[in-house]
Amino acid sequence: MNAQSFAVTVENTLNDLQNRIEVSAPEVESDLVDSVLTLLLPDDSQIIINRQEAVQQVWLACSDGPARFARQDGRWRNSQTGESLEDAVSRLLSLRLDHPVALD
Repeated sequence: MNAQSFAVTVENTLNDLQNRIEVSAPEVESDLVDSVLTLLLPDDSQIIINRQEAVQQVWLACSDGPARFARQDGRWRNSQTGESLEDAVSRLLSLRLDHPVALD
């Protein structure tokens, strides 16, 4: 994937993810600027998701630890576990908010 298509793909993914979060977890404040999606949770913790162009990955950072996602079969998948980006964010939000958050 070239740099431009990578940037567009990530921006579309983050926009879609932000929209799903706004519907499924309205108590989470979200901000998307320059391909950095910041999620502010009610307990004042944050989840930050951003693109890493040099390695063509999406990185997630939170107090539970970092995760790196690479594009595989049309989805962003954790390079270590195979978990999709949507499933990882859903799992983290569900744990933090103490109720199920489905982003599929």
